[in-house]
Amino acid sequence: MQEHQAALAVLGNHDYMGNALSQINSELVKRDWRWFCRREFEVHRVLCHAAEPCKDSVEFFFIDTTTFVDEYWEANSKQTFDWRGLAPRQNQLRSQLQSLAHKLDTSKASWKFVIGHHTIRSVGHHGDTPELVNQLLPILERYKVDAYINGHDHNLQHIKRSNSSVHFFTSGGGSKAFKGLRSFGSEAGVNFVYDGQGFLAVSMTATSILFRFYDVFGEVMYSYRLER
Repeated sequence: MQEHQAALAVLGNHDYMGNALSQINSELVKRDWRWFCRREFEVHRVLCHAAEPCKDSVEFFFIDTTTFVDEYWEANSKQTFDWRGLAPRQNQLRSQLQSLAHKLDTSKASWKFVIGHHTIRSVGHHGDTPELVNQLLPILERYKVDAYINGHDHNLQHIKRSNSSVHFFTSGGGSKAFKGLRSFGSEAGVNFVYDGQGFLAVSMTATSILFRFYDVFGEVMYSYRLER
C-alpha cells in the first residue's frame, strides 16, 4: 500500500450506523490502496529531506471515539449501531486508552497529534463530548499532545484553553454547515470559529506547525503557527 498517498480514516458515528466491518476490511485496501480505515492506528513521518539524517518527526495517533459516547449505547437510541467485532464495551474503552497512553509515553516524535471523529472541546452544534473530556483529554495533557483534530461538528474551530496544553481543531465543514453556535465567553478559549464550509490544512517542520483554515473559494480565513 502506498500509504503516503492514501486517505487515512477512522470511523465516525454515521459509519457505525452502516456496515462498520466492511469499512475496516483489509480487502478494501487490496482493491484500492487509496483507502485505509481502522478502529485505531498510528502514522509516523520524518520531517527532513530523504537524503539527510533525521531525528525530527511527527506522529499521528488515530483513535475510535464513537465507542466512548454513552448515548449511542442506550437501549432507547433512535439509531442502530454496528458494534460487531468489538470487545465488551468497557474492555474496548480500557484497551484503547491504555494503548494510546503507552504509545504516547514511548513516542520520540517532535510533534504528537491525536485524530478522532468527535469533538473534545467545541462551541458548535454538538458542543463538548463529556466522555472524551473525562477519559481522553487527561491522557492528551499528561503526554503533551500538541493538537487534537476532529470532525463531527460541521464547522471550523480552533480552541486553546488557558488551563490546557492541547490545541483543539475542528474541521467538519465539508457539508451540513450553518447549524448555529453555542454561546461562549473568554473562558472557552475560542481563537477562531466559522459556522460554515471550508477545511483545515496543516504544514510542519521540525520547529513549527502552520494551521490554515480555508473557505470554499480557497481563501485563507485564519492561520495559526505553533512553534517550539
